[in-house]
Amino acid sequence: MRTLVVFLSIFLLGLVSGVSFSHLVQRGPKATLPGAQFVVIQQVLLRNYGPVIGGLEMAAFFSTSAMAIVTWGEPVVPFLATLASGCILLMVIVWATRIYPINRTVNSWSPASLPSNWSSFRDRWHNLHTIRFVLSAIALSAPSAYL
Repeated sequence: MRTLVVFLSIFLLGLVSGVSFSHLVQRGPKATLPGAQFVVIQQVLLRNYGPVIGGLEMAAFFSTSAMAIVTWGEPVVPFLATLASGCILLMVIVWATRIYPINRTVNSWSPASLPSNWSSFRDRWHNLHTIRFVLSAIALSAPSAYL
């Protein structure tokens, strides 16, 4: 059971980090897009990301929490798993309190009716995803350091 939980945790954390990294990679190309193109692309991408990635992050949170439990009594591992769980929880909080409101706002726009400050929403969205990437990298590195 322990081996399965550790494997599943690290696998899920890898997926979460990969998604976070993909947001980081999108930053440069999206910064060059005119507003109308940015809105269309952002709205298409956001349709499926929320439910899928939200589920993935919650699975990573629960698996790392389970990892902390099944490794209880071992040196260091429960601490590293708890650190990973905490980082994932912070990622979810950043998304729910900061990014989701931006997503809702961007989804209310049409390419023909962009506000004049649309680029500040784009930049804030990417800055927040950069924070989430750092958290995901810490989350992935923590239990992986044990290996």
